[in-house]
Amino acid sequence: MNPQFWWYLARATGIVAWVVMVASVVLGVLLATRVLKPIDRPAWLLAMHRWLAALAVTCTGLHLAALAADSYVHFGWTELFVPGASAWRTTAVALGVVAFWIFVAVQVSSVMMRRLPKRMWRGIHYGSYAMVWLVSLHAGLAGTDVTNRVYQFVALLLTITAVTSATVRVLTPRRAGRAAAATASS
Repeated sequence: MNPQFWWYLARATGIVAWVVMVASVVLGVLLATRVLKPIDRPAWLLAMHRWLAALAVTCTGLHLAALAADSYVHFGWTELFVPGASAWRTTAVALGVVAFWIFVAVQVSSVMMRRLPKRMWRGIHYGSYAMVWLVSLHAGLAGTDVTNRVYQFVALLLTITAVTSATVRVLTPRRAGRAAAATASS
């Protein structure tokens, strides 16, 4: 086995997790705003949003496991889960750790969605935007591929996609269907 296998796996799963997190956020925005209402299918959007989020959980778990297994930089449980505990690129790793905990909160709130007040669930879910930005900063500051042109292109594409998605979410009111339902019932 290649002695750098774990490092390669950590890099790859980190990048794939970032890509699917952004894709999940985009689908969540499309679902919440219904800006594509004439052509979208909400059930499909929701299913894909959830599937991408589950894929992000898997990739993030593999990213953490590969970092722990790699022998080049020591990442123990403390370094992986406590912001600022890592001696290697402390700030960059801390951003990733904080993003991880926001990710955990969003995923737990998703599982408990029916048990939480809708306003609380939505507030926690808005943390997804902060999570994506922290992951982007983490990737740019801790990642070892930042000089690679393909990585730079992917990072730029993900950043533009995340900014566009957040802008659409801010500028588009919540589902028009709710207003129509309220009007119809009165």
